[in-house]
Amino acid sequence: MKKYNFLFLVLLILGSCISPNQDAKTAPSKVDFALVHKVNVPQKITAQTPMLLLLHGLRSNEDDLISLANVLDKRLLVVSARAPFDEGGDKYKWYDYQRIGQGKAKIDKVQAEQSRKLVIKLIDQLVAAYGVDSKQVFVGGFSQGAMMSYSVGLSVPEKVKGIIAFSGKIPDEIETVIADKSELSDLSVFISHGKQDPILPFKDALSDQQFLENMNIKTSFHEYDSKHSLSRQNIADFARWMDNVLTF
Repeated sequence: MKKYNFLFLVLLILGSCISPNQDAKTAPSKVDFALVHKVNVPQKITAQTPMLLLLHGLRSNEDDLISLANVLDKRLLVVSARAPFDEGGDKYKWYDYQRIGQGKAKIDKVQAEQSRKLVIKLIDQLVAAYGVDSKQVFVGGFSQGAMMSYSVGLSVPEKVKGIIAFSGKIPDEIETVIADKSELSDLSVFISHGKQDPILPFKDALSDQQFLENMNIKTSFHEYDSKHSLSRQNIADFARWMDNVLTF
C-alpha cells in the first residue's frame, strides 16, 4: 500500500487541474465535520444531486484525488477526505499496518474501525449539509483508500450506492461487519487493478470480483498491464462507469 504520486502524472496527461470550489452560497457553515476534506461543488445542487466521496491512499492527503472531478459529470458533488491518522509531513493514513509477506499485511483493527465509523459519519454530515441525494452516494479510493471504501460500502449499503476500488482489496478483517447478502444486491462496484501490482496482488482483485458476484453485487472489473498505479485509461473507464450508474 505504498503511496505513489500517480495523480500528478495523470494530471500531466489530462493537461488540466481543478481548484476545489467551495461556493459561498452552498458551503455549509458551523458543521463540525468528522474528517478534514476538500469539495468540488456543482453550480446547482438539487435533491437529485449525487455525491462521490474519495479516500486517498497511504501517506497521502485530501489533495490527491480531488482532481478526478475534472473527468466526471459537472453536476456531481465530489469530496476528497483526509485520513484521521497523521504520518507526518502532510501525509496521513486510515490505519497502521505491518507487512508480513508478499502482498500480506496485518492491519490495526482499532484504527481501521475508527476510520470506518468516521467515514460513515462524514457521509451523513455531507448529505445533510449539502442536501444531496442520499440514495446516490458513491465512495471510492486508491489502495488503502479503496480498502476503506470496501469497508464502508459493504457494511452500510443503505448509505452507499456504489464502491470504486482502484488497486485495492477487500480487507479480511471486515468479515464481521459485512451486511447480509440480501442487503447488498443494490450495490454497484467498479474494480480496477494492475496485473503487475507488487503491493496488492492482482489475484486478490480477482478473488474480490468472485466474492462480490457471489453476493449478487453488480461488478465491473477492469485490468491493466500496470503496477500499483492509476493510468489514463483507468480514469477514462472509471468516468464512463460513473456516467452509466448516475441518475439525475
